[in-house]
Amino acid sequence: MRREDPAHPTTQARRRFADALRRAVDELGGDRAAEAASGVGKATWYDAKTGRSIPQWSWPAMRAVLERVPHQRTGVRDWEGLRAAARGGSGQRTSARHADLAGPRSGAGHRTVPFQLPPANATFVAREGELSAVEKALGAALTGCTVPVVALVGPPGVGKTALALQWAHRAAPRFADGVLYADLHGWSPGQASEPRAVLADWLRALGRQPEPDSGPEQLAALLRTALTGRRVLLVLDNAASEEQLRLLLPAGPGCASLVTSRNDLSGLAIEHGAEVLTLAPFTPAEALQLLRDVIGPRADREPDMAELLTRLCDGLPLAVRIIAAAARRRPDESLAAVLASFTPELSGENNLDRLESDDPRSDPRTIFSWSVGRLDEATASAFRQLGLHPGDTFEPHAVAALTGSSPATARKRLHALRRAHLLAESSGGRYRMHDLIRVYAAELAGGIPTAAAVEAQTRLLAHYLRRTRQAEMTIEPHRHRPPLPVPGDTAAAFADGPTGLAWLDAECANLVACCALDVAELDALRWRLAYEMKGYFFLTKRSTEFLTATSAALEAAVRVQDPAGEAMTRSNLGVALRERGDDVGALRQYEHAGRMFAEVGDLHGVSNTLGHRAAIHRRRDEHEQALDLAYQALDYYRRADADRNTAIMLRGIASTHVALGHHADAEQCLVESLRLCTRLDMAMDAARAWRTLARTLLASQQPQRSREAFQMAIEAGLRCGSRYEQALGLRGLGDVAAATGDLDQARLRWQEALTALTDLGSAQAADVAAALSRLGPQVSPPPGER
Repeated sequence: MRREDPAHPTTQARRRFADALRRAVDELGGDRAAEAASGVGKATWYDAKTGRSIPQWSWPAMRAVLERVPHQRTGVRDWEGLRAAARGGSGQRTSARHADLAGPRSGAGHRTVPFQLPPANATFVAREGELSAVEKALGAALTGCTVPVVALVGPPGVGKTALALQWAHRAAPRFADGVLYADLHGWSPGQASEPRAVLADWLRALGRQPEPDSGPEQLAALLRTALTGRRVLLVLDNAASEEQLRLLLPAGPGCASLVTSRNDLSGLAIEHGAEVLTLAPFTPAEALQLLRDVIGPRADREPDMAELLTRLCDGLPLAVRIIAAAARRRPDESLAAVLASFTPELSGENNLDRLESDDPRSDPRTIFSWSVGRLDEATASAFRQLGLHPGDTFEPHAVAALTGSSPATARKRLHALRRAHLLAESSGGRYRMHDLIRVYAAELAGGIPTAAAVEAQTRLLAHYLRRTRQAEMTIEPHRHRPPLPVPGDTAAAFADGPTGLAWLDAECANLVACCALDVAELDALRWRLAYEMKGYFFLTKRSTEFLTATSAALEAAVRVQDPAGEAMTRSNLGVALRERGDDVGALRQYEHAGRMFAEVGDLHGVSNTLGHRAAIHRRRDEHEQALDLAYQALDYYRRADADRNTAIMLRGIASTHVALGHHADAEQCLVESLRLCTRLDMAMDAARAWRTLARTLLASQQPQRSREAFQMAIEAGLRCGSRYEQALGLRGLGDVAAATGDLDQARLRWQEALTALTDLGSAQAADVAAALSRLGPQVSPPPGER
């Protein structure tokens, strides 16, 4: 930390900012209350109110809470201005417009503007030449004449991501339509990110809902369309190869891509004209500057020791940060004492193999061992156990389960690991482990006895299973669920559907990774976890994750020899395959599951598979077979008083009747379905039932009743928060208007529907656009008739 002049305006502003924050937090009820109100971790609030740091990426959420505190209590009317003054009025100031980029916003009159960047390092030194080179190359995007690409490449720990984030945060205000970010996990211990998953996530961030059966090429085309006319920065971190990047680069002018990788990405330069910048380790002077920025005047008081410490780090910025953090935790000791405590590790006297890297001078595993060696045994044990966690982010309750401790103890251990720079704290009280550190932790976890490792992972999966059940209950309360094989969770239940859905969104990658853990002793929990996630996958249309988790779960259910579990998993796998457009594979799984359900005497399961099979036959226009299967399922649901299933099945039967021209039969089914949906507060299913009824009424020449039913569908879509259902209702109103000759009204409703469906990335947008084109251009009436 640099010396600060107490009389300097920036220093005084920093002090006023911290003091005002402290008063605001006190008024809110403390750090925990501030965390609950904002979703920003209490550690971030603590660091800000004590003057340790000025919040960056989390500022918009914090500001929204602070502005609710009466200014008479804080002495601040303009939080944005005070924060800008505390930061020295730099170009990094978060303007009101830039603050909006911190989260997606959408609605009438403007497009969704994402801001996905993780926080940048507070202490960033050197690299001015590299920053200038990035600016020169990517600044061309702001002219709107080209689509530049810059690749930052180099050895692990050299600071590629730090440089990328530093430039991106500085440049973000100039990209008016947002910043997209993806960690591609190219050099992670697990599977590299699939371009399809990244494209789908980006499209959702831009406010578009991709079709579940869209392939990567289709999604890439949709992304290019979504970025047309926009000025967006794309940051692709930790790429494995040119092939992984091929579909993720925009084509239209105004956008720019910043890539980091350990690979040289020469193909990116050849095919896309990318500017490839190779980052070298720090010079001794640069490493010393970083050490000085972190530990302050001590580096100047002991220049020889400071120089030796940085030289032993061999110019690797990550190594300098780790050893500087260790020195900072021991403020009363000399640097000579710090060096003496590290001498065995620095001399290489350990039995770890060298971690293979692009630069043989770098040995990150040795560097990480310096920090772990300074931990107390309980915290070091927690670090080793985190190597058993299959994901890269986690919350304290999950860590408590993994380590067999209380949440309070887990938070204490996580805080210690964060201080040691072995973890980073992200939003919502979550923690993230750097990819290379995950590799090191996993290797240390290999030394844990097998029985103890299995016991820890069993606790983790049991925790995730309980929490997933709790979260799923908030979004699918009426779904049929067998009892859990584990006792209840001690964590508080989720308050409502949005809260439960937010937890599932945050944990999705972890839950899928847990389903994929190939450990025989975990099989009984693996398939149950995938089963519990079905409602979430279906709601969010995360078809890739659905298929991955359920395929792994099927292997587990087969290996554990659980016929009931295998039947349920095969049924869910059929749904996942159908979501991806594989009707043949889905039908095969449904038929297999139906036979197994019959063998174990599960009539509910048998009926579910009958209903699933009916839906496929209906899509194939095999209507008589679809009706036969659907009525068999309906008969069981009625006898079992399974009202949710009955409502859904009646809607499917009605759709088949409409296709056959049996309008009266269809209407009778839909009236009963809607009665059940209303009683059970099933707004999404009600929207679909009203829409099906409206189509039935329109086909039977009842336009007024059809119009009323479409209006009810729109209202139900609004209640459940589905813009898609609202758009389909608007399209239906246009259809009614066209059928009655009101072409102006048809054009208006279809245009509204087209706007929404295009924004969502729905294939139905093409049908609406075709209907509009058939109407021809709108003709203005003569002046005298206006």
